[in-house]
Amino acid sequence: MRSPLDFVTSLAAHGDVVRLRLGPLPIHAITHPELVQRVLVDDARHFERGRLFEKAALFFGGGVGTVSGAAHVKQRRILQPAFQRGKVADYTPLVREAVEEAVTSWRPGRVLSVTDVMNDLSFAMLTSTLFTVGFTREASAAVQRSVPVLLRGAMVRTILPEWWTGLPTPGNRRFARAIDEMGRAVDGAIAAYRAAGKDHGDLLSMLLALRDEDGTGLTDRQVHDQVINFAIAGIETTGATLAWFFHELGRNPAAEARVHEELDAVLGGRPPRHEDLPALKYTGRVVMEVLRLYAVWMFTRRALTPVRLGNTVIPAGGEVLYSPYALHHDPRWFPAPDAFDPDRWLPERSADVPKGAFIPFGAGAHQCMGNTYAFMEALVAVAVICQRWRLCPIPGTRIRKTATVDVHPDHLPMTTEPRGGEGGGGAG
Repeated sequence: MRSPLDFVTSLAAHGDVVRLRLGPLPIHAITHPELVQRVLVDDARHFERGRLFEKAALFFGGGVGTVSGAAHVKQRRILQPAFQRGKVADYTPLVREAVEEAVTSWRPGRVLSVTDVMNDLSFAMLTSTLFTVGFTREASAAVQRSVPVLLRGAMVRTILPEWWTGLPTPGNRRFARAIDEMGRAVDGAIAAYRAAGKDHGDLLSMLLALRDEDGTGLTDRQVHDQVINFAIAGIETTGATLAWFFHELGRNPAAEARVHEELDAVLGGRPPRHEDLPALKYTGRVVMEVLRLYAVWMFTRRALTPVRLGNTVIPAGGEVLYSPYALHHDPRWFPAPDAFDPDRWLPERSADVPKGAFIPFGAGAHQCMGNTYAFMEALVAVAVICQRWRLCPIPGTRIRKTATVDVHPDHLPMTTEPRGGEGGGGAG
């Protein structure tokens, strides 16, 4: 709990399968990509999501991000159309407009709290595409306040014993308030959609229009759980990715220059379109490298039957831990793993990365269904911002990694500087 990133990266030195305890819970940590690939893909039918997700379902509800088995398959099939390639292309101009609106208030020389700014931007992109109406200003603020509290509390509740969560500690009271605040905000949005009775062409409209074979629609509670799941998955994780992107550009001037040159060459000063994104090859590699460096630090699975992993038999009901962060920082698969090196994702270099070693969005049946959408969001956001602005680090500021479920900066003050020359969009 005190130093989770150091903890998970230390496990590989003890073997491919490491027995340990998280509080009272015995668990086996797997540290080799081949075993991770087996658990997530090849032998996935022998596992369910496990304690982390089971605990999360108690307060985030039974949405696609928490359930396992047949319930997950059914929900994923229902929701998949919202993330098909054509639909993601439709979202692109809406994301771009949300970013353009967000940066209009920036002024030269302003010090931004980049972590907060990018979380706000992530929420704006989410509500411009998946939940386009229904969130009032007050409800939006409630969601944005609640998400970081819930992510911190979710990990604590996974590790600590059940009795602890019932204690009236300040953290537990904050968590309960955040659950209530976010629930009221989401329920208000659902009620607004129900009252309007029209299709807004977004995910929430699709959820409200769904019908079973017998014509029965989803209950408000079922819709509520899905919205909560997508908000939890889609706000702070994307916000952290964008914050780390600008942190790395700020301390790597050569990489920043290459991003600017590529944007100027591909876009020529015009706004990015969906068909431009494949041509932003270097910028995409920077996003990939950020996803490698700052991945989620812990996930779990639970064995449904006895399963042999290496020389260890995981009993039925046994918990398995795997860490994308630790895999991404293992020098066996990524030489100089702490170094920022976007060109490690050139095809000729990345071809040697084994399956299971790079899993920023997971893998197999439970791979994040919004991965293409999230990558598009990141590319569009950085393209719009970098065309107009540089975010410059403040000398002497030390930035630390903070692990909740995701890994984000503890703080990230940076100064805005307008870009000059070709492709610069001025101060907005």
